[in-house]
Amino acid sequence: MKFFTNSSFLVGVCLSVSVVQTSAKAQAPGDAAPEEIIVAANRLEQSLSTVLAATTVIDKETIRQSQAQNLAGLLAGVPGMQFSPSGGQGAQTSLFMRGTESDHTLILIDGVQMTTNSGPAGRLEFIPLDQIERIEIVRGPRSSVYGSEAIGGVVNIITKPDIQEDFSGSVKLMAGTENSSNANIGLQGRVGNTSLSLNASHRETDGIDFSERGSSDDDGYENDSFSVSFAHQFNDLLSVSSTYSSFDAESDYDDGVVNTDSQQYSTTATAAFTQQWDSKLILEQFEEDNDNAGAFGLTNSSAENKKLSWQNTYTFDASNVFSFGIDHQEQELRYATFGALQTDTSRDNDGVYGVYIRESGPLDFTLSLRNDDNERFGSHSTGSIAIGSDFGESVRSWVSYGTAFKAPNLIDLYVDFPSFFFFANPNLKPETAESVELSLQAEALGATWQLNVFRNDIDDLISTDATFTSLANIQQARIDGIEATVSSIIAGWRLDAALTLLDHENRSTGVNLLRRPEQTLSLNIAREFGAFDLAVNLLAQNEHLDIDPVTFGDSTVGGFGVVNLVAGYRFSDEINLRLRIGNLLDKEYQIVDGFNTQDRTAQLSVNFSF
Repeated sequence: MKFFTNSSFLVGVCLSVSVVQTSAKAQAPGDAAPEEIIVAANRLEQSLSTVLAATTVIDKETIRQSQAQNLAGLLAGVPGMQFSPSGGQGAQTSLFMRGTESDHTLILIDGVQMTTNSGPAGRLEFIPLDQIERIEIVRGPRSSVYGSEAIGGVVNIITKPDIQEDFSGSVKLMAGTENSSNANIGLQGRVGNTSLSLNASHRETDGIDFSERGSSDDDGYENDSFSVSFAHQFNDLLSVSSTYSSFDAESDYDDGVVNTDSQQYSTTATAAFTQQWDSKLILEQFEEDNDNAGAFGLTNSSAENKKLSWQNTYTFDASNVFSFGIDHQEQELRYATFGALQTDTSRDNDGVYGVYIRESGPLDFTLSLRNDDNERFGSHSTGSIAIGSDFGESVRSWVSYGTAFKAPNLIDLYVDFPSFFFFANPNLKPETAESVELSLQAEALGATWQLNVFRNDIDDLISTDATFTSLANIQQARIDGIEATVSSIIAGWRLDAALTLLDHENRSTGVNLLRRPEQTLSLNIAREFGAFDLAVNLLAQNEHLDIDPVTFGDSTVGGFGVVNLVAGYRFSDEINLRLRIGNLLDKEYQIVDGFNTQDRTAQLSVNFSF
């Protein structure tokens, strides 16, 4: 692996390091941490310490303290995660998890699949942070549990809170540069066996001039969002819960505007037939409408994803759990341009899966198998196995192997963009992947350490063809990677650092994949001084390959380093003030060729809880 061939990157790190958002809190040696529960890894509740996968959990307090402007900014410091925003707030953002493609990560909101046929990996830029209770990130293939999409991993965004109090609420008000403002209110409570939570927010900004081409005007952004969750426990055997969330966003760009409306629904009925066996019936729906009014006229897309799942979990004992289920999924797409219907298509997918988890003895292991029957592409079977062991009380290791696949989305198959001289390819084949990983966790020298080494081979990778006018299946891509993290407390300062190293190439051409820096370093340093707290967030990336927006030939985007500063003051348990200065050193840089990033920004917020 050629991880350290670019010495200028290491020098840049020393001179101007940049942003990172903390993803885990370090503990002092001997402190007992509350046991985290995660569901995203295997679609059932597990203790985080027992999950045999590279996993990160971000809680609500960490989100609040970060003062991040959007989800991409919050997740930028998570190892293995790289983002390519085409501008500032509201600009389309691509996620490359472990170097895989932007549509290889499964995005869930309360378990509802957000990925549609109208954008890569869901529209991350539109998800309001104020509505998020916690985030679960699982890196590595999960197709053997979820089916298509999860080649790179899974991001599960949870909005419904764990309500324990009779009534509580919060209000957040924010103002900042670029005429940015945000207002959010949240209410939640419990009466007997019934709980209810409501959350509403409004965010807007004048923005910046995103593109180096076209009109030289600021590209504004506005987003209204709402979420509600309901749960009722009928008795010891039966419960039901429902969630609904939506956003209505408007994003300006050169001579145009994009309006995006999104709605997510889910209802889960849980029946505990015995102390060992429980069953869940889950109904999910995600829909999104996009209206794009630009220089080439008006285009409209409407995408819908419906899913019905039946999941059963049988607990043999404290150490052995078996879960199995079936899914039926329906996807629909309507695409119109210049007022005329261009595409109206749909497809179904049926899946059956099983997961067995053993957490006892010298070896723990997780085994999962799944078969998907896609209406367009037929049957695909995937599987994974992970074996782990503890070496004493402070060292844990596991090795895993998994396969995955990704069916081409309906836009890539059927929708032409003649104004941009880009055309669909109905002959695309599904992408398939094979991954192997070795991980080591340890507590030593007063710190928590983790090292993940992985290889991901992707066959029939869908990428732009040689003419840049369509998509095609390339022969194979290979991605080798190392993720190293450390968390510690030193002289009262909490330190969280993550280093991601990638070695990737299109094996049919021998060149690197687009928009994937080979080296990414993130660092978060934070401390509390009584009622005052301070954090410095740092992120650095080396140069990467891109496409020139004028010539459509290869280009190189230089490495960068940016510094963020976050400070807070707690007047009381109910009132606190927070200040965030983004790009503290006013660094000028690009992540996507031809698209600007924000200069120094400042935002001040006040938070009330009751």
